[in-house]
Amino acid sequence: MKIIISRLKTLNIRRYMLFSAGAGIIVGILTVLGQGVLPGNWGSLANSGTVWLIPAFYVGGLGPSKLKSALASILTLCGMVMGYYGYAMIIQDVAHSIYYILVWTGAAILGGLIFGIAGYLWGQDQGSKHKYGSALISGVFITEGLDLYLHMDDYGHMLPVGAVKITVGFILLLVLERSNKDRVASLLALIPVIVLGMIGYQILHSFT
Repeated sequence: MKIIISRLKTLNIRRYMLFSAGAGIIVGILTVLGQGVLPGNWGSLANSGTVWLIPAFYVGGLGPSKLKSALASILTLCGMVMGYYGYAMIIQDVAHSIYYILVWTGAAILGGLIFGIAGYLWGQDQGSKHKYGSALISGVFITEGLDLYLHMDDYGHMLPVGAVKITVGFILLLVLERSNKDRVASLLALIPVIVLGMIGYQILHSFT
C-alpha cells in the first residue's frame, strides 16, 4: 500500500487530476451498483455523502499543495456525481431531476474544497495541523449518524445505519492518527467539527 501511495504522489499534475476525476467516476458507478446489492436500508451506505468523502479525502492527501489537493478532490466528487447520475440515466434509463444533480454538484464543489484541504493537512508527515484533517473526515461520519437520530421521526428505520456511521467515525480517528497524544488532540478538534457539521446538515435539509 505504501508503495502505491508513494507512486501516486509522484504523478505530475495532469495525471494527478485525471486520476482524481477517473477515480470519482468509478466510485459513482459503484455507488449505483452497491445500492442494488446491499439489503434494505443498508443500501443507503453506498449512497452516503460521507462515504463519497473518503476517496476525496485520500485524493487530497496525495496533493503537493492545498490548492491542488482541493482541485483534485473537487474533480473526484464531481466525477462521482457524473458517474452516479450518468450510469443511472444512460445505462439504467432512470430519470433524475436536474435540480438535484445541480444541488449535489454544488455540494461536490464545496465538499471537495473542504476535504481536499483536510486530506492535504492529514497527508503531511509533520505539523500540528495533521489532527484537523483526521478530525474533519471522522467528524462528518459522526455528524451524519447523529443527524439520523436528530430526525428520528423521519429516519427511525435507519437508526442502526446511524450507529454504524458514528462507530466508523471514531474508528477512522483512531486509525488515521499515529499516537495516543495525536488521537486525543484530534478528538478535541472533533467537537467544533460536529457542531458545525450539524448546522451544515440542517442547511442541506432545507434544499433537499
